[in-house]
Amino acid sequence: MKKQEFESRYTEDRHREFYQNFFCRFPEELLPYLTVRQFSCGETIILSAERSKTVYFLMRGKAYAIDDRVQSLPYVFVELFPVEIMGDYELFSDRDRSYASIAAAESCECIAVPSHLYLRWIVEDAKALFYRLRLLMNQLGEQSAAWRQYFFMDYSARCASQILQYAAPQGEHYLMGITRERLAARLGCSLRTCHRVVESLEEMGLLTLEKGKITVDAGQREGLKNYLKEKLSGL
Repeated sequence: MKKQEFESRYTEDRHREFYQNFFCRFPEELLPYLTVRQFSCGETIILSAERSKTVYFLMRGKAYAIDDRVQSLPYVFVELFPVEIMGDYELFSDRDRSYASIAAAESCECIAVPSHLYLRWIVEDAKALFYRLRLLMNQLGEQSAAWRQYFFMDYSARCASQILQYAAPQGEHYLMGITRERLAARLGCSLRTCHRVVESLEEMGLLTLEKGKITVDAGQREGLKNYLKEKLSGL
């Protein structure tokens, strides 16, 4: 991919910012190794069981970061949007495996670069490395703030937060794959209180119970986001 092609293909403000602060610094001699990759909804981009040999720049679409190393726990923990860099955490920490699997939540378009070429470049370019570290620190800071807010939420807000973070995609719906006892432990309340909270959210139309399992569709997921946002604004 040539830099002129990037500028003509990706024209949104977030793309231009990414280009000006990061992509424009990519060495000309390495540009022929960059490719545009398309991923369909549900397709795996990175597997946690191995160290990714490719770093991806998410240019269009949405992806999920998935913790699938502990099968008894729900696993979707963050949504990724353009322009996100995926697959370089392990390069910085020199891990043999990825921290999480990443899958396309919808049709995605990525720029792919071999990880060894990416690492060779970024360790030699202080400005590019600083920009990437700034993105990482912002992301970690937002996650830490969200964790701190969790302790001040009421049980209903905590339940909404748990569903949004950990309900796993199952076709067009999302499923909480843990028992009500485990959910109660995560909320920090009794099982009876947990039942009452779940039933309250169901009455509000924010979730559906199917044979005792909590499921949400896309509309309910948006409703949970708005509900949680309103709750957080009152803290």
